[in-house]
Parts: sequence; structure tokens; C-alpha cells
Amino acid sequence: MAQEHVYKVLFFVQSAAFIMLIISYSQNPGVLYGSRLQPSPKARVTNACNCSSNKTTLKNETVHLCMPVQNDIRGPLSNCTLADVMKRSKVMLLSTTNLGFLDITLNMLESIKRIGVCVNTTIIAEDQKCYRYLSKRAEADPAVHVVLTNSGESTSKEILRTQRRQYYALFNKRQSYLLTMLQQGLDVLFSDADTFWFRDPFPFFKGDFDISLIDSISPYPVRTNRGDYCAGFVYYKPTNATLQLVNTWIQTMQENDKKGKLLADQSVLNGLVHADKPVYVRIKPLDTNIFPWGPKFYSLLEKKANYSTVVMHAASIRGRAAKIAKFKSSNMWLVNSTIEEIAGQA
Repeated sequence: MAQEHVYKVLFFVQSAAFIMLIISYSQNPGVLYGSRLQPSPKARVTNACNCSSNKTTLKNETVHLCMPVQNDIRGPLSNCTLADVMKRSKVMLLSTTNLGFLDITLNMLESIKRIGVCVNTTIIAEDQKCYRYLSKRAEADPAVHVVLTNSGESTSKEILRTQRRQYYALFNKRQSYLLTMLQQGLDVLFSDADTFWFRDPFPFFKGDFDISLIDSISPYPVRTNRGDYCAGFVYYKPTNATLQLVNTWIQTMQENDKKGKLLADQSVLNGLVHADKPVYVRIKPLDTNIFPWGPKFYSLLEKKANYSTVVMHAASIRGRAAKIAKFKSSNMWLVNSTIEEIAGQA
């Protein structure tokens, strides 16, 4: 079952521990000490340890987390305090990366930092080197939480789209990460790492809907049966319809894998949404003039169109080198270190 598979992912308990610590802190300001969580949907929190420094011990899929937290310390990657993060305590920003894409991930995080958006952020590292480097960079950051996957590590190198099996394998397990967050009752904004944030997107996610994302074909804000929804920047509310959709999404991809069918997660999502499987999902479309994908953003830029971009997603710009070149061409590259320098420090 998809749900049983999900609970094997170690990041579930780690992220749950982190979230529960923040919630506990809002009720008990000061220094937070140990939390012990069992890997179940309703995690229990007890004061189980005393410590004076950050410590994480993993044993039998149980997390012991000792984390002294101060309200006024600003994170090195986010520039946010715990008080800032608590203003959106029911929302999680989720992204995944590996070492081969880490500089682009850092560019996204820096763009978020520069506009002052503070939100609980979980980055799933898909390989050890990526995890080691990013964990050091995010140490003591109240907003950014780095977790190493245990659903099967990937290569540390960039995975090209032509490497179809590896490429889809990396992308097609993200929905299990997403589901664990939704099952905690959290709103989740999933963002591919190749996004650049100009303004706070969260005010655009108000209203009564299940998911919110862009449709690159249908005229905004009309929903049509031929729409092409992008799975790389999506806001999910933890509604019954959303949970059923994501569960079926995971199950469908697992069945495809057993049959040897290589289908991208986005293709599967579109098929389910158009067929209203397993249920009808209420979609709030995002205006592609202010949430553009790569080619549209640069087309608007060339035309000097008067749109105030919120988030640009470099989708349809193929490959890491091409994405970086485009970012640099528009003064949107904010990372000083090269990927070789980052790899040397990992």
C-alpha cells in the first residue's frame, strides 16, 4: 500500500519532530528540550531528554530531538527568527534536491531570503554529500530543515532528462514526501528548486480550493479538460479530496513502475485531474503572467510587459547549465560558489 510505503520514509518522523517542537515552543516560550515521536499519524510529544546543545539520535525509526531554541536568532539561510516562522505555523514549504542541483537550490533559498518570506521549509536531500553540505549551511536555522531521504538515495551528479529511468525515479517519489506533510494537517507549498521568488506568493493562496497551480494552456482563470498543469509549483490544502488525489497519484505511479511504464509524475497528475480520479478536485489556477514558467518569463521580459512577477519557475529550460545561464542573463543568479566548490566542501 502507498501509505505503508510512506511511513518507511524516515523524513516523516524527523519533520514531524521539527514541527511539533515549533508548536510546543509557541505554547512554552524559552528553551525547548527533548521530544520523542513514534512514527504514527498522531505523534505524541513528551519531554524525554535534557541537553544544552542540538542533538539528533535515530534509533528504530524513533527520533530523539534535543533542540535549544531562542526566539531572536536569525537563520543563516533564511534570515528568519522562530517568531517569524510561527506566523505561518500551519504551512510547510517542501522541496527536494541532490548535489548536482544544489547550487540552483541555494539560489532559490537566497531569493526567498532577500524578499523576507519566512516559512517552515523542509528540503529533502537525495544523497549524502548534498545532505552534509546543506545541513551545515542550515545549522541552527529555525526556518530551514534538511532531511536525508531513506527511500533510496540518488547519484550526487546532475540527472539529465535523457536518463529517463533515473530522472523519473527521482521525481516520482516526491509525492510520498508530500503526503506525509498533508497527513499532519499542514498546508504544503511544493516548489521545484529551479524557482526564483520575487514576491511573497502566500497571499495568492487564499480561498476555498484543494490545490493551486498553473495551467500553461487554458486561458486564466478558466479550467478546461485540455489543461496542462505543472506539478513543479503547487499549493496543497490537506482536504479529503487532496489526500485522496495524492494517495491515488502515488499508487498509480507504483503500478506503472511494476509494469515497466515510464511516466512523469506530472503526466500522471494531469490524467487523474482530467478524469476526476479518484474524486473531483477544486483547482485554483495561478495567473501565468505573474507565475510564469521559464520561456514565458523571458518572453515577457523581452517584450517589457508590465507584470509584477511573483515566482518564476525555470521549467522548460532544459538542464542545469541552461537554467543558470538564463538566471545570469537576467541578474537572477545569487550564488557565488560554483558546483565544484560546493562539492569540494560536501
